[in-house]
This record gives sequence, C-alpha cells and structure tokens, in this order.
Amino acid sequence: MIDPANVPPVDDVELLARYVLQRSYVRQNKTIKANAFIPHPYDELSVTRHRDATEDEIWVVGDDVASNQNKTLYGRGDIKALACLQRELEVMARPVVGNPNHADIAAWPGDKAAQKIIALELAAKAAFTAAPPSD
Repeated sequence: MIDPANVPPVDDVELLARYVLQRSYVRQNKTIKANAFIPHPYDELSVTRHRDATEDEIWVVGDDVASNQNKTLYGRGDIKALACLQRELEVMARPVVGNPNHADIAAWPGDKAAQKIIALELAAKAAFTAAPPSD
C-alpha cells in the first residue's frame, strides 16, 4: 500500500478499482454495467488505487468496504485513471483510515443522464474481476 505519510497524486496510467457490491452490476458474461460507475447520489465516486498494493491488499480493502456497508463484495471493476481524465473527470488521492490508496473520481456533471453516458464509457473500458472465495 501507499505510505500514508507520503501519498502521491494519481498518475494517468494507474489502475483504479471500483468495488462491486451489487450482483445486478455484473452481467452473466462477466462484464460490468454502467450503474457501478454512477456517483449518484454523491458528487464523487470512491475507488481504490492499485499503486504499491498487492492483489491481497486490494481485496482486503474491498472486503472492508463491503463489511462497512453490510453488503457482499462481488468483485471489482478495474479502470485506468486516464479513462476518467479523458471524460474531463478528476481523479484525486483521498486517503482514509485503513486505506491510504483511496481516491475519488470527481467533477461529474450534475445531470444524471450525462453521468450515465460517462458511466457507460467507463464500464466499457473496465475489466471485471470476481471476488475470491471467502475462507
């Protein structure tokens, strides 16, 4: 994980993990639906940076996110920060307790229809990885 005392800005080439906490966000062919990338009702979309994190650490954070929301972790959609920046969104490092790799995707349009169009494009570029079986 990133050193909490020295959190760098998000690079264009970084992979970001969007945790999938609803089964309905994943198609049978294991592609991710746009709804997983819509920030509504919030102004920002929470993600976790892969930077300096092991695969196990990324999943531990996902388990914590799901547990804190009393939901099931179904997997994650991984997307490059550049895909967000190309849609004029901002990706900002926003460490939180327990996750120094936390970031937010911000600067979404206020209009839900416009958010949906961007979310469709992000979902099309995201790679879904199913959560590993729990112990």
